[in-house]
Amino acid sequence: MNRVKCLSRVLHGALLSAVLLVIPGVSSWAQESPVDTAPASVPADSLYGLPMPLTDDRGAHFDWREMAGQPLLVTMFYGDCASACPVVMQSLQRTIAELQPEEGALRVLMVSLDPQHDTPASLAHHMHGLDQRFFRLAVAADEGQTRALAAALQIKYRALDTGEISHNTRVTLLNAHGQVVASSTLLKPIADQELLTAMRKIL
Repeated sequence: MNRVKCLSRVLHGALLSAVLLVIPGVSSWAQESPVDTAPASVPADSLYGLPMPLTDDRGAHFDWREMAGQPLLVTMFYGDCASACPVVMQSLQRTIAELQPEEGALRVLMVSLDPQHDTPASLAHHMHGLDQRFFRLAVAADEGQTRALAAALQIKYRALDTGEISHNTRVTLLNAHGQVVASSTLLKPIADQELLTAMRKIL
């Protein structure tokens, strides 16, 4: 491993630790969270160093670290979003359709930015039209956990007085160990060719 990659991993690990310390309520919550769902060996630059209990669109409770072992496309959205989020969903759908991965070879996780309003039932409504072999929609328990994940994924957001949420879009590709392989900020309802190239290399 060259020195640049080594330094990058050290800095990423330090950034992840800072996320847990800076965001109010996250540090104590992380310390109290169970650790038995973490992969046996987590690289220093793995995002799976961050425990993240979630509830999915079927009401199932899980920690996102349980998704280790296969590549993962992960992003964030919210149910009432009428502009950027539907476009991201379409892009992901078309990316998966063009890639045509085998079932179980890849997962897509979309986590809500709005834990106060998004519920398993409301998330299930957004599953219509998505390929359930690959897609999983989920929500964290509270704002602190949501912000911790958003910071790790380099997604910034804030609630507006209108009830909408202003946010940037970013889709991150993790390898089986939770390390960032690629990311995309494409906001067009088309297959993301850069992500496709990166995904084909690790599948």
